[in-house]
Amino acid sequence: MTDVLIICGGTGGHLSPGIALSEELKSRGFSSKLCISQKSIDTEIAKKYEHIDFERFSGKGFSGGLLGKLQFFQQLVCSLPKIFKMIQNEKPKVMMLFGGYLSVGFGLLGILLKVKIVLHEANGKVGKAVRLLQRFAYRVYLPKSVMLKEIKKSKVCHAGYPLRKEMVAMEKAEARKQLGLECEGSLLVIIGGSQGAQALNKWVIDHFEQLIEEGISIYCISGLKNDLHSYDVSTNSRGEQVTIKMVPFSDNMAAVLSAGDLVVSRAGAGAIAEITRCEVPSILIPYPYAADNHQFFNAKIHESLGGGILLDETHIEKLYQEVKVLISNQSLLEQISLNLMNLNAVDASQEIVDDLEAAIRQKEYGS
Repeated sequence: MTDVLIICGGTGGHLSPGIALSEELKSRGFSSKLCISQKSIDTEIAKKYEHIDFERFSGKGFSGGLLGKLQFFQQLVCSLPKIFKMIQNEKPKVMMLFGGYLSVGFGLLGILLKVKIVLHEANGKVGKAVRLLQRFAYRVYLPKSVMLKEIKKSKVCHAGYPLRKEMVAMEKAEARKQLGLECEGSLLVIIGGSQGAQALNKWVIDHFEQLIEEGISIYCISGLKNDLHSYDVSTNSRGEQVTIKMVPFSDNMAAVLSAGDLVVSRAGAGAIAEITRCEVPSILIPYPYAADNHQFFNAKIHESLGGGILLDETHIEKLYQEVKVLISNQSLLEQISLNLMNLNAVDASQEIVDDLEAAIRQKEYGS
């Protein structure tokens, strides 16, 4: 029997909090198993966690027009026998669903098999899977600014985004050393996320020479699909050495974020949570094709809390000027970092597991 069966994966934004929760459960003596997708992003992240039990499932998101939606239902039906077998074998006391397409099949069979279901929504706008399953949930974890009118308030617990234990801020010099960066001036970190990185990669390439001349070094995560590798050290007209490094993926995001003076990032809930944990100012450019435009709502909330700046991709031509002005404004950067410090006061993993313990104990004692 497994204490908590965690359904996550499909994107780094779903998998990372699942790992964080699994680690917190293990530290308290509870067992867990993670059900993830077969995507390359899940495979890359899971490689680092040999102590966690992963099981991979096929599936497809509910997107892409009529054909895409038909493929979603086809994959869902095909996955149900494996999901049924998993639930029967593991007999979980609680099933934790982080949203995304994997949650649908597990949620529906969990309801049928009378498993206690809890849901986690990380985004500023509630996703389709959570909206579908919310009525049947024992608990729904939501960001503090998000409400659901359709369910009882007693079912809702406002909690943040669980982060892996290694996601801690570090000294800037040490972070840059870990990344192999030889730069002493300002460093701009650019993160495109597991999808939608091309616009930001293009921006880096188009503004390469201008950034060098301004003395701004760059560390850019270009995305696994793009496979862009480069490392250049240049000298500008003032004799300043500037480093430009592009990598497709990093499993050391604490160092990546801690190394930067400013981050330009997509606005996934996970990215924002990690930016907040490392207390680094950011310019957030929501991925315009994200489901339900949830990244825009994430960025808007983060900006309203003083944690960064929202810039729509339709105005990406303004990004260079925004970067140039903000990265040289030390007092404003310090104020944003102070705001982030205040937002960084609660450990969401501990908060959620504190609440989950009651559900696990109820099942143990037959209630």
